[in-house]
Amino acid sequence: MTRTPPECARLAAELHLLRERSGLTLSALAAKSPYSRSSWQRYLAGQVLPPWPAVQTLCGLAEEPEPRMRALWELADSAWSRRTATRPTPSVPSVPSVPSVPSTRSTEPDTPESPQVTYVRTGISTAEPAPRPVRNRKRWVIGVASGAVAALAWTALTVSAADDRTTSGQSTGFHVTCTGTACNGQDPGTTLCGVEPQTLLNVQTATGVGLEIRYNPLCQAAWARVWNAASGDRLTFSAPGQPSQSTTVTHSSNRDPFSYTRLVAVAGKSLLLKACVMIRPGKVDECYTAPLP
Repeated sequence: MTRTPPECARLAAELHLLRERSGLTLSALAAKSPYSRSSWQRYLAGQVLPPWPAVQTLCGLAEEPEPRMRALWELADSAWSRRTATRPTPSVPSVPSVPSVPSTRSTEPDTPESPQVTYVRTGISTAEPAPRPVRNRKRWVIGVASGAVAALAWTALTVSAADDRTTSGQSTGFHVTCTGTACNGQDPGTTLCGVEPQTLLNVQTATGVGLEIRYNPLCQAAWARVWNAASGDRLTFSAPGQPSQSTTVTHSSNRDPFSYTRLVAVAGKSLLLKACVMIRPGKVDECYTAPLP
């Protein structure tokens, strides 16, 4: 079985969370969109790459801004295309065979004997072999074979360079929209800083709330997010020398997976980033830190 590319698995996971946020069953989702229940089931399981209009539809039903999901879909589409593409096998130039000289006798050896030339000098006869002709045909065959090897090497280098360009992110189809202090107070999703970030901390608090500190080196900014939090819980995130960012969980049930702060610019190394969760019922304040790599 072909392994699902991680970009496609990430998109499927996000779509699954959006479906849960919308509160719709697969049947209800099919009724509100042009796509069947079985299609949605395959999309959410990562078995099939959904078309962008399907992702748009689910974003609208879950009230999710489109830019972040568009970037995730672009990454998944690129990875899916690389997986399904059939790369042509380089053809090796055929080396023409050298026609053999027909033999006049069945017992004649493969290599004819060299003709003998007789020199007569002061009455003494000496036999010396005549110079062999240059095998131009053999040299030509070797040249063709060398050219074939060079062609294969060039093809391999070209394919490798194309793969490097793809994996380096130059053809992923998205660009972050802010860097450094310009990101302060901005949304990780709309700026596309939330695409392929690094997770610096992943913990479960004593009250059962999931907490992460995330960082994107392209944006030089970080943020925090929580899940399994109740309405009224408050998340605060800070970095040295920058204004802190806070958010209050406002969903009416725990079905909304994530609540996250806005971006905080970070620069330098070994900065200590701090995230605190204040639980509303008992006013419990739980704080965690993570160093910037």
